Amino acid sequence: METIPTEKFFNTLLGTDIRDTLFENYTNSTVMLIRDQIRTTLRNFEPRVENVEIDVNGQPDLNAFEVVVFYDIVGIPLPRQVFTFLLEPTR
Repeated sequence: METIPTEKFFNTLLGTDIRDTLFENYTNSTVMLIRDQIRTTLRNFEPRVENVEIDVNGQPDLNAFEVVVFYDIVGIPLPRQVFTFLLEPTR
C-alpha cells in the first residue's frame, strides 16, 4: 500500500498517496482517506479478492494507523482471510 503512483514502470496508475497522508494531523477524515485509497487500489488492481472490508484504527499517540483488511479469495472455498499491518511515517 505504500507504492506511490508512477513508481511501477509498466503500470503507472498502481499506487496510493498514503505516504503523504501519514504526515498530516490525525483526523477522522484522514482515517477515511486511507481506507478509501486502500479499497480503491484493491478494487482496481487485485481481481483475486472479493468482499473486502477495511478497518483503519488511528493511533495518534504513536503517530501510526493500524490497518486490518478482511477479504475472500475468489474461487477458493477458504475461510475469510485477514491481513493486518501498521502504517507509520518514516523520515
